[in-house]
Amino acid sequence: MKKWVLALAVITLAIFSISQVFADVGPTPPPAPAPAPTVVQAPSTPPTSTKQATSYSSVSTVTVEKVQKEHTVGDKFLRGLANILTSPLELPINVQNMTEEQGVLVGWTGGMAKGIGMTALRIIVGAYEVVTFPIPVPPDYKPVIEPEYVWQTPGPKITPQGNAR
Repeated sequence: MKKWVLALAVITLAIFSISQVFADVGPTPPPAPAPAPTVVQAPSTPPTSTKQATSYSSVSTVTVEKVQKEHTVGDKFLRGLANILTSPLELPINVQNMTEEQGVLVGWTGGMAKGIGMTALRIIVGAYEVVTFPIPVPPDYKPVIEPEYVWQTPGPKITPQGNAR
């Protein structure tokens, strides 16, 4: 069992490393400098009129935009191979995530069911991407499934109470 897991990890690492070679992206742009904080100082002398009110405030807003990666033919092919080979990892990942979120009983039943379904889905999507890698469908060779790989974390999780975690 340990040899199988080690072999799977080595294959996954090799595929990920090769995908970086085929990635056709330039250097990442340097991060934009943070805006300088605005400091407003109160006047050194008090106002002459007692009815005059002076208000000082400082507001700083930072906007973070996610840069979309340009996907290539090689990315699509290697992503498909990686999804086929690492699809069995969906099972323990989903069991663990659901156990942490909703408890042991739901984790081992619902997580197991979700893991089996996601394993099958990753195999199907991976096979689709390997077979159709030269065809730019979806446009610009974007991933068919999110997250792109098993080891990536999905977006914000919504708890049963509706709160984002």
